[in-house]
Amino acid sequence: MVEKMRIAVIGTGYWGRNHVKVWRELKDKGIIEDAVLCDIREDVVKPLARDFGFSYTTDPEKIMKNESIDGIDIASSTPSHYPLAMDAMKNGKHVMVEKPMAENSERCEKLISVAEEEGKILMVGHIFRYHPALLELREMIMRGELGEIISMHTRRLSFRYPRKDMGVLLALAIHDVDIYSYLLNEEPDEIMATIGSHFVSGIEEEAFIFMKFDETDGYIMESWNFPMEGKIRELVVVGSQSAARIDYLKPDEIVIYDAAVVDEGIKNEGKFIKRIDYVEPLKAELMDFVESIKNSRKPKADMYVGMNAVKMIEAAIKSAKEGRKIGMK
Repeated sequence: MVEKMRIAVIGTGYWGRNHVKVWRELKDKGIIEDAVLCDIREDVVKPLARDFGFSYTTDPEKIMKNESIDGIDIASSTPSHYPLAMDAMKNGKHVMVEKPMAENSERCEKLISVAEEEGKILMVGHIFRYHPALLELREMIMRGELGEIISMHTRRLSFRYPRKDMGVLLALAIHDVDIYSYLLNEEPDEIMATIGSHFVSGIEEEAFIFMKFDETDGYIMESWNFPMEGKIRELVVVGSQSAARIDYLKPDEIVIYDAAVVDEGIKNEGKFIKRIDYVEPLKAELMDFVESIKNSRKPKADMYVGMNAVKMIEAAIKSAKEGRKIGMK
């Protein structure tokens, strides 16, 4: 068991900064001994290291060769995930890498092979597996409180200029395909998708995905070209007895609808809000990484979760290109 743990964070941009903030909290609580920051942009990493009281470097190789570092938290750009994670594990480090695990499933498989050979934790940042409302909803589904799950519906909509490095499939939908599999505890039978790309060549700013499970249909809508209603992050699960809605921007509540199709009519007895004890998802995620290293156990969002999510997005991309459903089994 690792007693005094030292962590390195590679990538200190917008999301990496959130990681650094949590690691500072965990250091203050004595959960880790220390952290060191790394970013090739000194103008970014230097002030962040000063603000949070950590040392820093602009050379990732110094991190890799530092034998006192137990785990590396990779929050850099997607193209760097594979080489950094590979280098880290070959240098004896445990790895937490942000989603997507790698740019394609072939690279994911190579990372898994090295993790298995080296006996290292390889965890992927599928943060919604730590979202308190989603965790409670999964338990409700497992207990049968909604009845048989008929369908799931997701909307992630906002109005912004498309990213230049990836479209909505890898940036947003990778969350939702994993969420559906997590909620149902099964992989889809088939996936079908359509995409829209109008502003940046090769970058889809809109996507619609259909996922067919054994007894459940899943519908996912993603868009960066939606100027109405502000930012929308919504999941609706429809069961044979009742339905539930999560607004991901309100992580401490689930809205339950006592409504269903019954006999030859419907029942609609209204709705109520179920309150959830709030736990910061990123903190829970990074704590899982720490505990997995300390106790040599599998994290909730392990490397197989990361690879399966990439495979589902690849299926969606193939479906959109070929105009047909793609079988997953």
